[in-house]
Amino acid sequence: MKSKILLFCIAALTFFARPAVMAQNDEYYRPDSLRKEQPEEKEIPPVEKRQQVIEKKQDVEFSQRPFIDRVRLGGSFGLSLGTVTNVNLSPMAGYELTEKLVGGVGVTGMYYKSRYFGFNEFYYGGRAFLMYSIFPMVNAIAELEGMNVEVDTFTKYDARKWIASPMLGASYSQPIGGRFIKAVHLTALFNFNYNNQLDDYGNNISPYGSPFVFRVTFL
Repeated sequence: MKSKILLFCIAALTFFARPAVMAQNDEYYRPDSLRKEQPEEKEIPPVEKRQQVIEKKQDVEFSQRPFIDRVRLGGSFGLSLGTVTNVNLSPMAGYELTEKLVGGVGVTGMYYKSRYFGFNEFYYGGRAFLMYSIFPMVNAIAELEGMNVEVDTFTKYDARKWIASPMLGASYSQPIGGRFIKAVHLTALFNFNYNNQLDDYGNNISPYGSPFVFRVTFL
């Protein structure tokens, strides 16, 4: 008899406690209404995040780069042997003013000899230039070059004279990854003062022999 009464009490307690337990479970699993009111953050894909970090890092790195890391050293040279001998050596130094703009200077020495015409001349001078990157491998170049050349005048044979050559052109660049020599540049320039570089007899005295100047430059 006592066991039947005990079982009846346990069954009654279970029956009345069940709704309370279910209510607690419902409250536990009920979605948070406040969470819906908060704006959802748009997740940026990992690739975009990495790209943003890289671009920001590059900007910071360039603005904080030391002087020596912006310096470029190199130049151009040329050699032609035979009936006409032409030796050209032009060391250059540049500095990265911005990520796309490089300014610099250079000196030039040229030896020209022609067995056919009997010429044996030496030219020397200097240049200043600006090189702006339009595209990753294409640059616009502005240059002012001054050269001291031999010239015949009415009063003196083989006199020397300074001539100025303002030039404008472009270059195709191939990066080589050096610390000071960053790329090889195939350059084409036009000399706007070519037709005015004459001696007293009307002969052109430009050392290039044409208003178009072509160079292979390491810088």
